[in-house]
Amino acid sequence: MKKMILLVSMLAGVMTFSGCVDDKESASVTAVREAKAAQLSALAALSNAQAANQQALADTENALREAKVAYETAKAAYQQALADKANSEAQAAAAIAQGQMAAAQNEIQRLANELEEMAIQHKIAMLDLQTQYETALKNADDDSQALLGGLYTAYQTAATNLLDAQQNIAQQKIDLAKLQAGLVDSEEAKQLMINKENRKIASAEQTIAEWKAKLEVFEAQKAPEEAKAELVTEKAALSQLAQDKAKALEAADKAGEEMNDARSDIDDQKYCGLAMAVTGWKYGHFIDEEGNPTGEAFSDFIYLQDYEENALGKPVEATVNTYWFMTTDDKGNTTYTAVMNRMIQKTVTKTETTAPGVESTHTYEAYPTYYYQLNAEGVKAYIAAIKANVEKNEGKALEDAQKALAAKQKVVADLEKAEIKDEVAIEEAKSMLPGLQTNVNTAQAALDKANAQVAAIQAAFDTMAAEAANWTATVEAYNAASEAYCDAQFVCEKAEDAYGLQNAKVDALEAVVCGNVIVDGVNMTNMTFDQAIESAERQIANAIDTISAAKQEIANIEIAEADQLKALAIERLEAEIAIAEAEIPALEKIVADTKAALDAATAAQAE
Repeated sequence: MKKMILLVSMLAGVMTFSGCVDDKESASVTAVREAKAAQLSALAALSNAQAANQQALADTENALREAKVAYETAKAAYQQALADKANSEAQAAAAIAQGQMAAAQNEIQRLANELEEMAIQHKIAMLDLQTQYETALKNADDDSQALLGGLYTAYQTAATNLLDAQQNIAQQKIDLAKLQAGLVDSEEAKQLMINKENRKIASAEQTIAEWKAKLEVFEAQKAPEEAKAELVTEKAALSQLAQDKAKALEAADKAGEEMNDARSDIDDQKYCGLAMAVTGWKYGHFIDEEGNPTGEAFSDFIYLQDYEENALGKPVEATVNTYWFMTTDDKGNTTYTAVMNRMIQKTVTKTETTAPGVESTHTYEAYPTYYYQLNAEGVKAYIAAIKANVEKNEGKALEDAQKALAAKQKVVADLEKAEIKDEVAIEEAKSMLPGLQTNVNTAQAALDKANAQVAAIQAAFDTMAAEAANWTATVEAYNAASEAYCDAQFVCEKAEDAYGLQNAKVDALEAVVCGNVIVDGVNMTNMTFDQAIESAERQIANAIDTISAAKQEIANIEIAEADQLKALAIERLEAEIAIAEAEIPALEKIVADTKAALDAATAAQAE
């Protein structure tokens, strides 16, 4: 969005003093020197904070890249292991890979949450630092205030535009990673695209309102002195809106902390850990007392499947949010049974009037995560199926070993009862008994171990059932906290829109007073106010076109086939990221140019 801001063009007068040299500076000179030092310090702090936030965004992007590689690597290992399920080692590998996939998914979601919190905290810091700079500037003389104030506004606008673009790219990459990591289903992909178009509409509506506010000032043709008097009043109103904006950001930051605390309570629940273990790698193979895999597979374990993560196809009873298992009887009939359902935190969408004449739709997601609910009958069937496998395999193996031992013992007994004893045959038969007994012992140990693993799985589900009430209460508390966080963010959006609208009016009045216009940090020295009005009208027309195009895109998304939505969302995000990244160098140059102009003027003032 092009933002028109105003630059006061002032020629600094040079004052020459003559007289006796005095080593002791006057109080007025000291005040000026200290004021300029405060300006330099505040400006440096502001610049450092911008750089720190850009570095934090880069670190987040690197972490996201690593999480995506981890997910893709684990997914490839999982799919390879699924192709060879007859091999017990492959089963163990599949279980481990499944757990690594879940860990990578959790990391991607954590980064998404961190990015939101980072954006809010940076806005709070920027408001504080901007206030410090403006306070330092108030101690300067009128000419310095006019010159540096205009240059600072140009730099701050350019820096904000760059940071907004960088944060938008980071958020888009998070959304893309969530789609690619299977954290978003088809319906959510659809909503993700619609929300994005709604945000375009909201931004365009705000753009229209701001340009109209400027047009009203320009078209009023007020004299500079009249505009200067009005500017004092409007700046006071802007200052109040800045305070409102700061309070809204603080409240959103607090709501975000409370949401994160509620999320930590979820992670601390026994139910949560057991759900992750059951659907992940822990019960796919034997573990030691510390919960580490021993590498020995539990061959009778029946893996819980999410149908999108395997090649078996969609079961009739299953949905994208269901964990299920498959059994096939002797006649080849296959049954799919749901064991657990996972619920995903809903998206909160609100539509309110954010400023006079502006109706904007803002959408926020509160750290989507998986909440598992047991299907009691499914669990019962699942345990029964595993027990049947144990009986069929380890139980049958023990039975066979016992029969072999009993048969050989009978041979020995029969030989010993014979009237004519064949001592050689007796000894030979007896020599085989220890080995057969060892087979029985081994088979018994295997059965005991398998039963112990079945008991562990049963205990996990039993504990989850017992903890269900605590789990539900904890999830409900999180849901409430996350919705409060969404509400707080919406209040921030309203405060920012109101501030932006008032700031547009202040900018226009300053343009009338000072007679110079800046668009996106570029000094439009030769632009008359008639030309500025024409430019504003073009911007309004462009914003109207943006709204029309976004509404058409929403209509296209609504009629798209369900199985095409995720691919479509990925394709669009990749294209949008490429376009946005291509625009970054130009935004960086504007920041560098406006910062250089401000630094030069500040240095000159300090001399």
